[in-house]
Amino acid sequence: MTKRSSRGLAGYLVPAARDLPSNASYLAHLAVSDGDDTLVRLASNENTEPPSPRVRAALERAYLDANLSPPPVPPLRRALAGRYGVEPDQVLVTAGSTEVIDATLRTFVRAGDEVVIPRPSWPVCHRRLQALEARIVEVPLDSDDESWRYDADRMLAAITPATKLVVVCTPNNPTGNAMSLDGVRRIADTGIPFLVDAAYADFDLNIDLTGLAHEYDNVVLTRTFSKAYSLAGLRIGYAVGNAETLDYVDRFLVPGSSVSSASLRAGLAALEDDAYHDHQVDRIVGERERLLPALRALGLRTWASKCNFVSVDASGFDGGAEGLAGAILTHGVVVRPLHDLVRISIGRGEENDALLAAVAAVVGRG
Repeated sequence: MTKRSSRGLAGYLVPAARDLPSNASYLAHLAVSDGDDTLVRLASNENTEPPSPRVRAALERAYLDANLSPPPVPPLRRALAGRYGVEPDQVLVTAGSTEVIDATLRTFVRAGDEVVIPRPSWPVCHRRLQALEARIVEVPLDSDDESWRYDADRMLAAITPATKLVVVCTPNNPTGNAMSLDGVRRIADTGIPFLVDAAYADFDLNIDLTGLAHEYDNVVLTRTFSKAYSLAGLRIGYAVGNAETLDYVDRFLVPGSSVSSASLRAGLAALEDDAYHDHQVDRIVGERERLLPALRALGLRTWASKCNFVSVDASGFDGGAEGLAGAILTHGVVVRPLHDLVRISIGRGEENDALLAAVAAVVGRG
């Protein structure tokens, strides 16, 4: 029999613990595909191709030192520093970019602090800010029949003397658009702490954000190995920025590496195989550009994307985004409902064909 405290556990909780929806509800879309290998999974923006063959060799070698803790400054950190032209103390390697994003939020934000973010954008960041009891100022994105757009002027106008942090996901999840480099610089020029989530930057071939780490001490740029590098299951992300700024962020991480030695080896092997990375990016971008007109031909409203996914407007469907995603699921394809959109990850050619067949059946053209 479980013993209970006199006040009950709820009496000890911080308010956000009671008010936030459970993580299980947020991840429910993933549970539908657990253990069912017959489903086509296009919901999580993973690369559905396996990682570089070099990664397999690295993981086999990792067995030999699995009994040892990772080094304080792993070779992957040094390699990333070399790639960006910065010092190793200007890079933090973490268990996915989610971990360093969360640490950055906690570095600058406490209850009641004002944070400016776009809407719609990555919902996890919004959830973490809710957990911190931040005052969230949402700046709507613009859209037309062709694309979504950031309005840097509107973002800047939302900043007040009380603003503690600005967050931008570029290219943005789930809308697929990117902020111009000029827009990013204008926000950085305010001097306010600026978190730039660049998880999908591999697929935006027209912008290079790497110079931000050299130019600004208020910018934290985060990246991930989960998309182009096919390492979502190994949880490897990193931040690049000013050394002093990242030292503050590092204080909100558990001391010692949160990334396993096997993941660190795999990340290094993937980073060193530029040819494989570039092939994957080219394949995904090519499939993305094939999928967009095909979805439009089926009568769906969709927008240009600079990510490894596309989104479609679900506002006209019975049940909205949940209804459309559920209907597609009945035809064996898992996609992600978000806001009024359904987000579709770019898979292999045959997976994308299965998605198109499912959509055709749903809209009565199959």
